[in-house]
Amino acid sequence: MLPTESRNDPVVFVGLPAHNEEIAIQRLFPIFESIITRGQRLHIIVYNDGSTDRTAEIAREWTAKIPLILLGTARNQGLGAGLRALVKYAVDKGSKYDVLVIMDCDDTHDPHQIETMVERINQGCEIVIASRFRSGALTCGVPVMRRLTALGAMALCKSFTSVPGVLDYTSGYRAYRLGLLSAASARYGDDLITDPGFACMVELLLKLSTLKPRVEEIPLLLRYDLKPTDSKMNVISNITGLLKLLIRWRFRESRRRLGEDTV
Repeated sequence: MLPTESRNDPVVFVGLPAHNEEIAIQRLFPIFESIITRGQRLHIIVYNDGSTDRTAEIAREWTAKIPLILLGTARNQGLGAGLRALVKYAVDKGSKYDVLVIMDCDDTHDPHQIETMVERINQGCEIVIASRFRSGALTCGVPVMRRLTALGAMALCKSFTSVPGVLDYTSGYRAYRLGLLSAASARYGDDLITDPGFACMVELLLKLSTLKPRVEEIPLLLRYDLKPTDSKMNVISNITGLLKLLIRWRFRESRRRLGEDTV
């Protein structure tokens, strides 16, 4: 376990699910280095999801410059496997006051927003989401179809369930207090994250919501115009996966209310 000096001085694990991001991580790692130099206690975790480019090689080179651990597999397994591994590593290595930040590593998310997210955690939040739907959010270069998909996903989520304080259910940029993730891991075990695709972000949020955490959103700075590679998201497949997840969740919650399911 890494040492934590106090509740207000947490270790911040930054989880990066990566699949063929050799260009983007070469832009991100110097930014992380500068943030660490200024005193932020960042520990970078790269989950290499079967990349066929130099993603893993570049990450290994940076282990000599910044606190960085490389996880992953030789075969592409999807975002769900990456998120599951990142959560498990942080929970196993950190303390309840530490923070796990999950962010995209395709250079669309601004690492400097981590400071604001951690500040909110230190003020008592247990989940902080960088949201596309809060006043002040900046989204540059996002294709119309992706904008419509994000709006449709929000409408779909809110029609099936409601998590207080959340508008952006599918944002990939979030901070979690490890105490919350640890409690959820103890409650759900290996079933905490089961969806293999992008719906895993919603699944984790819904399961954490059963513990009634304090959730806050901050405006997201999304620079899609800086993304060096084509999107890996299959819109139809991911919306279908999200719908299936929400139907299962509604059914599960109905059973719980009837006293047939205590989880």
